[in-house]
Amino acid sequence: MAVDVPSARRLLEKLEQVHRGPVIGPLDRRFDSARQTFNALTERHPMVVVRPVDTADVVAAVRCAADLGLPISVRGGGHSVAGHSVGDRSLMVDLRLLREVSVDPSARRATVQGGACWYDVDARTQGFELAMPGGTYGDTGVGGLTLTGGIGHLTGLYGMTLDNLVAAELVTASGEVVRTSQANEPEVFWAIRGGGGNFGVVTEFVFDLHPVQVVTGGLLVHRLEDAPAVLRAFADMTPLAPDELTCMPQLMPTALAGDPRQALVTSVAFAGPLGDAATVIRPLVEAAEPILSTVGPMVYQQLQGMFEAMPFGLRNYWTGRFVKELPDGLVESLVEHHATSPAESYNAMLFEPFHGAAARVDALETAFGHRDARFNVTAFTVWEDELLDNYELQWAATARGMLTPFSTGGYLNYATDDAPETVSGAFGPEIFQRLQAVKSVWDPGNTFRFNHNIPPRAP
Repeated sequence: MAVDVPSARRLLEKLEQVHRGPVIGPLDRRFDSARQTFNALTERHPMVVVRPVDTADVVAAVRCAADLGLPISVRGGGHSVAGHSVGDRSLMVDLRLLREVSVDPSARRATVQGGACWYDVDARTQGFELAMPGGTYGDTGVGGLTLTGGIGHLTGLYGMTLDNLVAAELVTASGEVVRTSQANEPEVFWAIRGGGGNFGVVTEFVFDLHPVQVVTGGLLVHRLEDAPAVLRAFADMTPLAPDELTCMPQLMPTALAGDPRQALVTSVAFAGPLGDAATVIRPLVEAAEPILSTVGPMVYQQLQGMFEAMPFGLRNYWTGRFVKELPDGLVESLVEHHATSPAESYNAMLFEPFHGAAARVDALETAFGHRDARFNVTAFTVWEDELLDNYELQWAATARGMLTPFSTGGYLNYATDDAPETVSGAFGPEIFQRLQAVKSVWDPGNTFRFNHNIPPRAP
């Protein structure tokens, strides 16, 4: 989609008078790199890209967009697999210069700017031997993950990322700055904990932190033929597992232990006593002998660094479902389907537990819609050759179809699909209707529409 250059020039002139950070137009040599999305399946052309240096810059950008009737797209970490960080014909607010993290160790609180990634957070909080549930990939953006969920290595012990959010600074569609929390504007605070970026630009997050230092962590690697037995053990042990234990099995290609074949790789995170670790993971080891184990004591930051950053610019399609159970037949079908993965691509299936503290939160306490689920199962396909597009999309859709009969809905943080039924189905009717009511108050013109969109209620 070509950019309307005259309109972009008018917007540039307006922004350059009020915005202190970089303002990047379509004729700027930085423009193509600034608008690059994580997922090469998406190609988006904003009108102008701005990189604010403070909240005042965000306010200036939002007000300029409002004056010209433009929608706004928001880039935090930029890892939106659906391409939401960049919107066609939008004013794109790129928060990547806003990455400061400050820690109050006595209050056990962290204040995090909207463009920060998880390695920014972990680096600061671990200096005080504190942490909170966050992304398992360090380059994941704090904003996107928090606003729609946040499943990580500490989810069983301390809940989801959004469960640890205690306040936020929000720039609304009208350009007002609102500090929201349970005590101030509680309805929009409820909505941003699960409802995504539908209600404004979050320029600052305040999180509760928890003491976390040495944990037991690492990887268990099993042969693909042993995957059904190990996954059955995982499904059986999860409901009874202590909160301190979070295991995430993943069917994936691996070169670990010199074996390039498909395998089951399980990340282990145990924040309980080191001497208890072997006992709590024993079911996974006894189900089948691992071909490799790296599990042992480590500091939490090492655990967070187990997986490499995800590169931008590859073709991606992710899809999955929350489920209440993992019956044997489903597990076997998923493993068999995974074995059909083409050698030319990176296809994986991730099994995340939803247990402990995350599952004990009341269903309506936040806008996250899956408190009754017990597992989140996601098919990931990553490839380069566009000739594989149809095959990869069908491969992922087949996996999703296997999960659907057992599903409570999808996890929007991992959803490439942007259809309205995908979005409404992720919340359920009661939460979705309440979110629409909040949207109607805070963004009645749907200025923030480049997201898993919750439209305002019809007048």
